[in-house]
Amino acid sequence: MTALRRICPLIVAALLVFATVRAFAQEADASAGPIRTIGGSVLFVQQGNGFEAQIDGKPFDRLNAGRIAHFDEASGARMIVEAFDSGAPELVFYDFSKRPPAVERIGRRMKLTGVFWQGDEVVLKSADGWFRFQRGTLTKLVSSKMIYH
Repeated sequence: MTALRRICPLIVAALLVFATVRAFAQEADASAGPIRTIGGSVLFVQQGNGFEAQIDGKPFDRLNAGRIAHFDEASGARMIVEAFDSGAPELVFYDFSKRPPAVERIGRRMKLTGVFWQGDEVVLKSADGWFRFQRGTLTKLVSSKMIYH
C-alpha cells in the first residue's frame, strides 16, 4: 500500500504533463519549400546571392540573403520571412489571400524568437522586445494585459 501511495502521484503527474495543452510561440522553419498556402505552393529558390520567392512556379519576390527562415500562419494565409545577409535579418510579410501575394517589407531589422498570429495582426518577439505588425505598421508594444498565444 505504501508503494502504491508513492507511485500513484508520479503516474498522475506524468499523465498531466502529457495531457496539458500549452501555447508556444511559433519557431522559424528554414526549409525552402514547397510550403502549402491558400494562394498556392510557395518555394524559395536560391539564385546567386539571394532567393527568389515563387508561388506555383511564378516569381513574386526577391530576397537578397544568404539564408532564410520563415514563420507560417497555420491557415496558410500569411507568412513572415527572415532574410539573413549580414547582421540582423530583414523581415518581409507575405499575405497569400491577395492575388498576386501582397509583399510588405517590415521597416526594422531584428532576429525573431517567436511569432504569434492574432486576427489581422502578428505579434513579433525579439531580443529588442515585443512588436505588433498590423496593416503595414510596426509598433513596439509596452506592458499590457493582453495575452498572446
